[in-house]
Amino acid sequence: MISMVIPTRNRAHTLRLVAPSYFAQEMVSEIIFVSDAGDDDSEAVLLDIARHYPDVTFRFLRNETRQGASQSRNIGIAESSHPFVLFCDDDEYLEAGYASVCLKKLLAYRAAAVSGRRVYMQTGETQQQALQRFGTGMRATQPFRPVLCEYVNGARFAGDIKLPFTNAIILTRRELLVQYPFDGYYARGNGYREETDYQMNLFVNGHDIYVTNDVHSVHLPMSQVRTGGQRTSKLKRLYWSIYYTRYFFGKYYREYAERMNIHTPAWLALIAFSIFAVYRDTVRPPLYAVAMMILRQRAQPRPAAL
Repeated sequence: MISMVIPTRNRAHTLRLVAPSYFAQEMVSEIIFVSDAGDDDSEAVLLDIARHYPDVTFRFLRNETRQGASQSRNIGIAESSHPFVLFCDDDEYLEAGYASVCLKKLLAYRAAAVSGRRVYMQTGETQQQALQRFGTGMRATQPFRPVLCEYVNGARFAGDIKLPFTNAIILTRRELLVQYPFDGYYARGNGYREETDYQMNLFVNGHDIYVTNDVHSVHLPMSQVRTGGQRTSKLKRLYWSIYYTRYFFGKYYREYAERMNIHTPAWLALIAFSIFAVYRDTVRPPLYAVAMMILRQRAQPRPAAL
């Protein structure tokens, strides 16, 4: 069986929407929410949802002081009961069968971690519309940028692929979480790379990680996510992305480059990432907005000719 661990803080408004998809997961019999010193009504919201799923053990833990998402995950892991642990963020749905499909892949590949694809909803979309729009990806590009050490979420690919790391919604083995705990260093700012740190630790120690197209998590549109690291200013987000990548490269880049056969030195890779981060956070968003506007206009039916 599978335990779920979800770090959260003052997200009752999103949990009310997405948490039922956690309790309905086949093979999940224990769900542990870890509130990072939150003070909203998340516990009451979750208790109301949990009563509809009496076969699922529900636990709500609360940190007395802020410790960050990584340490909150470690707290949840310590309280978990099952040999497999599924992580989810508190602002996204899980497609039916997410946990069981990931477990099947994990066992078949003898992998350390497996995720499905992550889909970002747009305002006004249903989950099904978002899944149809995403398909097997939306961009004809490689799913991983080795020198930048970046997973490309929207890359178009089919089937299952092995990568150094995937998105945050992973199923993994509890024994590995005990051996390679989450790093609490990523507690400030937007916590950039806090989830990938664990996966990279697995990768540099010889373990395999897969992502499959067979199941998806569906992230709420930003209009429905009022708090959290995603809501920091662009300048702060850029600062913390580079700050934590410097730390991340310091921990892992040498072993990672050896396994990936990368010859770019770490200092040059950090410069390349910094340039990319500036582009990603300042230039790309308006270009993407224009592209989406053009696509929507083209998709609108044209008036019939007279």
